[in-house]
Amino acid sequence: MATYDSGTILWVHEANDPHNTGKERPVIVIRHSGRPYSSVECTVMCLGHGSQAEAHRTPQLQPDDHYTGISFSKDTYLLPWSIHTIPPAALNDMQGMGELTKAGRKLVAREFARML
Repeated sequence: MATYDSGTILWVHEANDPHNTGKERPVIVIRHSGRPYSSVECTVMCLGHGSQAEAHRTPQLQPDDHYTGISFSKDTYLLPWSIHTIPPAALNDMQGMGELTKAGRKLVAREFARML
């Protein structure tokens, strides 16, 4: 079984989407490698494509500024309030995989801290 570093961006299989949309969803791995029970649990933060229309704070992620190695067909937004523990088998690295840049990691940390 693969383990993923914090900051890895990849997709969750449609059957495991934490929002139950029936579609694959991009996520950022918050913690998997080095986490307790990592063989059966992985902590992720969801990303979205249409969240800007809602009244939630959802900062847009900019390619190259906030992430590299993966591309999206639509604008992609951070959903800092959408943190979930899922099984690692729910992650689909066959759809593509990228990683947060230093600026992307700072954005995730800042937005998460704003909720405290």
